[in-house]
Amino acid sequence: MSVEEVTTESWGSRLGSSFKGVIGGGILFLAGIPLLFWNEGRAVKTTKALEEGEAVCVSVPTVDTIDALNEGKLIHATGNAVTQDVLSDDMFPGISMKAMKLRRDVEYYQWVENQSTREEKQVGGSVKKITTYSYTTKWVSSPVDSSNFKEAGHNNCVFYQGAENKTQQAENATFGAYSLTKAQIGRIGGEKPVALADIEWPADLAGRTTVNADVLYIGAPVGYMPAMQPGMAPGMMNRMTPAPGMQPGVTPPGMVQTVATQPVPAEKIGMVPQLTMGGFVTVPSIQPNRMSVTNVDGVPFVIAPDGTPIPVMPNGIFYGNNLHAITATVPGNGFVYPAAPVVQYADIPGYGSLPIFTIENKSFVRLATGALAPYVRQTPTAGQIIVNGTPIAVTVSTTATTPAPAYNTAPAVQPTMVQPGMMQPGVAQPGAMTTTMGTANPSTPQVGDVRIKWTYVPDTMPVSIVAQQTGNTFTPYIAENGYDVDLLQVGTHNKAAMFQKAHTDNTIMTWILRFVGWLMMYMGISMILKPLSVLGDVLPIIGNIIEFGTGIIAFTVASVVALVVIAIAWVAYRPVLGITLLVAAIALVVLIIKKKKKAPAAAPAAETPAEETPAE
Repeated sequence: MSVEEVTTESWGSRLGSSFKGVIGGGILFLAGIPLLFWNEGRAVKTTKALEEGEAVCVSVPTVDTIDALNEGKLIHATGNAVTQDVLSDDMFPGISMKAMKLRRDVEYYQWVENQSTREEKQVGGSVKKITTYSYTTKWVSSPVDSSNFKEAGHNNCVFYQGAENKTQQAENATFGAYSLTKAQIGRIGGEKPVALADIEWPADLAGRTTVNADVLYIGAPVGYMPAMQPGMAPGMMNRMTPAPGMQPGVTPPGMVQTVATQPVPAEKIGMVPQLTMGGFVTVPSIQPNRMSVTNVDGVPFVIAPDGTPIPVMPNGIFYGNNLHAITATVPGNGFVYPAAPVVQYADIPGYGSLPIFTIENKSFVRLATGALAPYVRQTPTAGQIIVNGTPIAVTVSTTATTPAPAYNTAPAVQPTMVQPGMMQPGVAQPGAMTTTMGTANPSTPQVGDVRIKWTYVPDTMPVSIVAQQTGNTFTPYIAENGYDVDLLQVGTHNKAAMFQKAHTDNTIMTWILRFVGWLMMYMGISMILKPLSVLGDVLPIIGNIIEFGTGIIAFTVASVVALVVIAIAWVAYRPVLGITLLVAAIALVVLIIKKKKKAPAAAPAAETPAEETPAE
């Protein structure tokens, strides 16, 4: 599924934009110079601070006692960090434990618009841009606004609002006889997944959750009718039809049908497409005067003289075990019924009959809990209702098998299928899918599903620390150059290993910032030279040649300037080493130049043919 958009940008517009980019390019180029200079100073000062720290650091044999002689000294120690703090998720109270950290990561299954653009240069300097928009569904870290998608029909929704990424951290942790600072606690890693097997989820998620591999999947509200998605054939309901070979309401061989003990929970009615209705109806057999139509949870109702709420259906009103015709139009449902209407009933095995009513051309029955169960018509006399995502076969007729009140009085239960060898309801196994199979299916997610994973750092973790002892806690050690030394690593590490790791981290950061500074200068020069290639694009082949040349110039200038800035920084921060390197570089350049000068002089001699010896 994709759509293409073709636009053309004139040569004049391109030229104007390129000249505007010259200023931005100049700023970007100049900004790279101080970044490179500062980075070299940072690297040198960090190295000196670590060298100084390693020279004065004292390794303590135990953290069970505090040696007053080490007060104010930089010490190295290993031991267990322990916390008694209990961290709980405010949205999911079942997630609660002693831990250093507790993190909630939330993802959403959404339609995503992918955009790719290719350009075709035209004679005269204009450019034709062909932008292709394609659409895929995938798990993303935040909801995607689909209202601005180029192609309609890829509508996003979120079935569970308010759950966002969140990290909590313990306030207190001990390290033997010492107390760790909040900054040190924050650097303790070693995250593990939270086991979700025995977690009790909030009541509003009943019938909607599935746990798989310690990840919680939240599906649509019970009875939710998904909108038709692109590529879905008419009549298809996403994840609301039986598996291949399964007949609605028939227990397949090898399967055991069980019945849950809890009623079907009421859904969030707001997720069901609603019809805003107004106006009045007249029901002569109940009330000779007009009756006001109101909405209750998205269902149109009128109130009988005795105060009973009665659902208004397109084909009449059922009240007092009798069917009554309406003699006025109900706005939105659209027809006048001057004669007694015919009502269809869904006969649910073991439950009785319920009248089928319609909201926005979608059919429903209403369960005892108040939840709406969608009705899917399959034949004129048969169909299925969807309860908690499970299809239940029903027969349809114009005669109720039992009296059909406005609300079903039979207990609402959810049939479930349990395969031999599978986990039994209520018995959870760590890391596996539970039998609380709700409207979420990890193997075939639908747009709007939410998945949440929790990780935690255990309440006891082995750590190694290099920091200054201050009373019964720690503070960073401040070196003579003002840079601090404050190291923490998970696990047991000796002093040498910890400082070596710190030097390695410093080197990696130095090279990353060097590349960033060089890239800023390269991009800046490219922007400054861009007008030249745009001018040449009057004939595309000339513009391409110029663009290739300016790219080489930008690469060369950025590389030379970056090396010069780094060399100057080394001269400033480490004069002896910097000057030595600079002299060595100059000597190398001079040597290369001398060799090049000698090469042409030797060439003629090599090319002179040897004198031939006369043949005897």
